[in-house]
Amino acid sequence: MTVDTSTPAGTSTAPATDVLSVQNVSAAYGPYRALFDVSFRVPEGGVVALVGSNGAGKSTIARTVTGLVTATSGRVVFAGQDVTQLPAFKIARLGMAHVVEGRGVFSTLTVEENLTLAFRQRAGRAKLKENLERAYTAFPILGERRRQVGGTLSGGQQRLLSLAKVLVVPSRVLVADELSLGLAPVVVDQVYEGLREINGNGTALVVVEQQVHRVLELATWAVVLNHGRVAYEGEPSGASREMEALMSRREEALATGAEEAEKEAERGAEKSGNPERVAGHVAGGPQTPGA
Repeated sequence: MTVDTSTPAGTSTAPATDVLSVQNVSAAYGPYRALFDVSFRVPEGGVVALVGSNGAGKSTIARTVTGLVTATSGRVVFAGQDVTQLPAFKIARLGMAHVVEGRGVFSTLTVEENLTLAFRQRAGRAKLKENLERAYTAFPILGERRRQVGGTLSGGQQRLLSLAKVLVVPSRVLVADELSLGLAPVVVDQVYEGLREINGNGTALVVVEQQVHRVLELATWAVVLNHGRVAYEGEPSGASREMEALMSRREEALATGAEEAEKEAERGAEKSGNPERVAGHVAGGPQTPGA
């Protein structure tokens, strides 16, 4: 694993207060092990990018720190409390929000009913009107569609609705999982502007993202996962280089594997005494008899 020992951007040389600490965490889905001894920290008010290829374990980390998946070993410490074995709803009550790629809205409630439910629970009735107006000011499209049922909103609008809940009533930590997935560029811009404003209000962010360059522009610290392990932790610039190196090694491995498979096919054809089969493999694949 590559570790950048420099201080996270935006922090002093004195030790930063970590609002979230993942310590040697492993996790599994039944017999399938998904995470292996993962460790990283999230400074108070920081922005940590979790990047890696598909299947690297990014979403599993998000689910583990928020209590949707229980770690098989290691510890998750949130705001000084060990929350490793706590259920998701108790971790949420401590101040951790989780916005997922599946959008996380009540599909049968209107936009305003979704917001009202969240704001009453987090801030009480007294500030409800004020909080609704703040949400509609931050995301005008939500104000325009306040009477529309959540399930009929576009994917981007549903994600903005989820972000509005955290923007207006800040949490200590927001875990954002693949929020840009499948969205048009203009909507991605809105999502990232929302994330910046949420962070500006003091909420620390853990952002799981496939659009590496986009999230690294936002991040103050970065973690690169590869096959369920931490391949790099440090400055975002170093994470970009690590991702390029990982992709290069993967492409080389794929090319080598394809070359070896072709050679093996040729050797098999030679052993069978079928020169036409050899020619077929060299040309791009086995030929259909009689073709």
